[in-house]
Amino acid sequence: MKKYCMLFLSLLLCAFQGTNTPRDKALESLAEAERHFSAASKAKGLHQAFVENMAPDGLVFAPGPVNGRKLHAAAPASKALLTWYPVYADISSSLDWGYTTGPYQLLANPDDGKVTGAGFYLSVWKKQQDGTWQVAVDMGNSFSPDLLKEEAYLAAESSGKQGKGDLQDLLQKDVQKVQPYHEETLVYRAGKYPYRYTEASVEPAASITYTTLGHDISPAQDMAYTYGSYTRKDNGKGETGHYLKVWKVLDGQWQLVAHNLVPDKKQ
Repeated sequence: MKKYCMLFLSLLLCAFQGTNTPRDKALESLAEAERHFSAASKAKGLHQAFVENMAPDGLVFAPGPVNGRKLHAAAPASKALLTWYPVYADISSSLDWGYTTGPYQLLANPDDGKVTGAGFYLSVWKKQQDGTWQVAVDMGNSFSPDLLKEEAYLAAESSGKQGKGDLQDLLQKDVQKVQPYHEETLVYRAGKYPYRYTEASVEPAASITYTTLGHDISPAQDMAYTYGSYTRKDNGKGETGHYLKVWKVLDGQWQLVAHNLVPDKKQ
């Protein structure tokens, strides 16, 4: 009996230690940075929160890519309340580069409690020299507030060592007609709740043309993001907009883990 108890305690200790690896701690610190960002929006206002949490060269889309700090620093004061929370996060093996995503809601007049805007955000974060996380690029996609639902947070499991990705290969894949979707790719489209690639059909590949405007790769070269403009033609209708894609090296090659298209004009 004593041996059995000792074995049980050893297994329990291993399980506990397994959930407190450097990766687990770094990933939780990333998710906590996102929660802190949202709390700052509630306490200080959305513009001040973005000024404090965007990297000095961090980008937002309005509708094209612009410096987030400068945009929000110059914006007039607003009483609108913007809040959000992470439901999924993943991190590079370098532990200083990752992304988060989750639902947001906007109350134009917080006093009446009516949700006037909603959607999902996609943010890429980088650790700064002082050890803090700041947003490198952020893009939100909107849908009806009626689609909002409570989500539980889920941290991505480690996929193990997957090797390093090549920059030229990444840029070539970014603009190709047939995108390298993964079965778990998160797909964001205006007016729709985000879904996994395997959960619904994706628009015909030939309908979208991509133009890369910028990119960055994690120090470990196992994660990356690209952003740019796109044009889409479906059934004779044209659409222009901007995109943000997050990539990860899986099975030794770049594959999409998040694909966000935001039209410049509401359709």
